[in-house]
Amino acid sequence: MSPSEQTKQVHLAWTVFQRRQESMRAIVGFDCWFMPVPKSGKLKKAFSYLRLLIASVVRLRAATPDIVWVQLPQVPALWAVLIYRALTSKPVRIIADCHNAQLREPWSRFPFALWSLRRCDAILVHNEAMHEKAAELGWPMETVLVLEDVPAVGKALPPLGLAVALIKAPKPWVLFPGSFAADEPIQEVFEAARQASELTFIITGRPERARQNGHNLADLPPNVVLPGFLALDVFDDLLREADVVMGLTREEGIQLSVCNEALGFGKPLVTSNTRILGKLFGAAAVLVDTNNPTSIARGCTEAMSNTRLYSDKSLSLAVMRADQWRSEKLAGLSRLLDMN
Repeated sequence: MSPSEQTKQVHLAWTVFQRRQESMRAIVGFDCWFMPVPKSGKLKKAFSYLRLLIASVVRLRAATPDIVWVQLPQVPALWAVLIYRALTSKPVRIIADCHNAQLREPWSRFPFALWSLRRCDAILVHNEAMHEKAAELGWPMETVLVLEDVPAVGKALPPLGLAVALIKAPKPWVLFPGSFAADEPIQEVFEAARQASELTFIITGRPERARQNGHNLADLPPNVVLPGFLALDVFDDLLREADVVMGLTREEGIQLSVCNEALGFGKPLVTSNTRILGKLFGAAAVLVDTNNPTSIARGCTEAMSNTRLYSDKSLSLAVMRADQWRSEKLAGLSRLLDMN
């Protein structure tokens, strides 16, 4: 049984939204089920997991899919899929789509995590670094496959005016979609903004997360805008309005989803010169030193000065990567499912 339009498939994720699923959906043909976990304390979250587990099983039994993709973390979402398969008379294939956090504590040591993964027909990790990590953790490597994000091809459409109504700042715009996570170089971007004062830097994400991850937002440069967490339609429109899109991380092994978003939306991309990002996006992007504000500022200026060149590179790489993903990566997953 292979992932194709002839089989009924769903991708279950206990989260608000992931671009990865939406981008794959256009090629694979599954339905995306986003079922977010409410933000709460540990005890309430445990009850939320139980409620979502039951709701997921009920929904799966009603839909009766042949193949279920499930995003990890959270591990209890996989339990729901395993229960569905146990209660179903027909054969059901399970694909665990593991984000990097599943390979780090606490999720890597979550109760029954390894036991559950060993009962999947395929386990997906997002890059070679995570494939190596999976081997270190003792995952069943005969079912582990690297399946990188696929660009959201065809997103280069005219803006709708939603972003302009929200971001009341002069252009040109450098968009840095972030989450104020610990690996993001927020202070370096602030300093880069001071050096490239002719540009407006827009950093999305929840600013309230900044302090808990060691970021100081007190000394905000005048050309930096923090619009907060945005609804998807507004965020997409901001991607269309941006002159340059930037994705930065201090860590190796992270495949930034914003890089594929830049490609799919046909935007010049500035990103970190890590091994993974250089390999995946170096053909189109301006690569910069994450820890060097001057390198970031110069990279943004370079991309801004040659927007047509880098936009064309992004669109070309998006098409090439989507074709390669379909013919090689998805085909490899099909072969793995047929073997199990």
